[in-house]
Amino acid sequence: MEYYRLRYDFRARIDRARVINNLHRLRDQLTDTIPSKDSDSTLLLATWNIRDFDATKRYGNGSRSKESLWYIAEVISRFDFVAVQEVNRLDEWKQVCRILGDNWDFICTDVTDTRLGGNGERLLYAFDKRKVQFRNIAGEIVLPNSMLISNETAELGDTKMYSGKQFRRSPFLASFQSNWFKFDICTVHIYYGAKSGDKLDQRVEEISRVANYFGKRAEDAEKDGKALILLGDFNIVHPEHKTMKALTDEGFAIPKALDRPSNLDKTKYYDQIAFRAKQGVLDFIDTPSSSTSRSNAGIVELFDSVFRDGDWQEYEDEMKKSSNGKSVVTGENKDHDTLESYFEDWKTFQFSDHKPMWVRISSDGAKDYLDSLT
Repeated sequence: MEYYRLRYDFRARIDRARVINNLHRLRDQLTDTIPSKDSDSTLLLATWNIRDFDATKRYGNGSRSKESLWYIAEVISRFDFVAVQEVNRLDEWKQVCRILGDNWDFICTDVTDTRLGGNGERLLYAFDKRKVQFRNIAGEIVLPNSMLISNETAELGDTKMYSGKQFRRSPFLASFQSNWFKFDICTVHIYYGAKSGDKLDQRVEEISRVANYFGKRAEDAEKDGKALILLGDFNIVHPEHKTMKALTDEGFAIPKALDRPSNLDKTKYYDQIAFRAKQGVLDFIDTPSSSTSRSNAGIVELFDSVFRDGDWQEYEDEMKKSSNGKSVVTGENKDHDTLESYFEDWKTFQFSDHKPMWVRISSDGAKDYLDSLT
């Protein structure tokens, strides 16, 4: 983290002092709940949907502040590799990279064409080059005609005609390596649609299609000593729901340690990290421990240290700059009580409405390799 940049990003001492105090609290929280990333024998991997990151449309909630970018960067810095969903334009992301420093790099998709139902989002991988190497393979999944979403077929003479949909946001896969651990990874932001009916069925189909398509690599991956990791925002309802079954039926396993909700009110299991890998990979993640410093999986509680409930008055001026901070009838600033209530939603557009989910993976395969030579 390039903390010296705080001098230039916050020239007013009162603003800088607030950000520094908040960073101290956030740093302490992350240190207490996430293992150190200094070990050469483990990889800290995370997934995070950052709400409407640098989106043109912010639904009346104003722009994301520079202060918020520092908190986002602090969270990301604690991992070696982060899959990020809901990135739109890249200007703010480049500011985050500037804060993270030269050891970090990223690779991302272009936006999915809006004619396929996309909404301007990119999928992105950020990684610390000291621990992770990009293996120069990346691409977006485009389904063959026979696997289209809501697929229907018709015969026209001797020709079979297909009709259906591609993914609303094309899944993004790439190859990386950390120490001995090689992995092909695919991140998704699955179509939400609706809570029931045809649109829910399309959500289930998207999960099933990407898991099936990506999972077909499992045999070749195993021969090459690679793991397959499928992660991101699946919009899964709960572990017993058909949205989860669509993922696990294709052979992907979820670490037991991540069988928990990832949204703010702890009711949804939208975000997941799923594996097709040697059993030892999941065994390591699920190893129980009474020490948080030795925990191998977890979820970051975003608002324990920054944008806390009692902090809302410090952000009154910022909230008033947004159209949602003003009365629809008079156009004047909302009163204190209304702003206090609005703060609960506003802060999710500053940080996120999804919590980062992470795992620690053993990346030291030297013993297995040496054994294979005997």
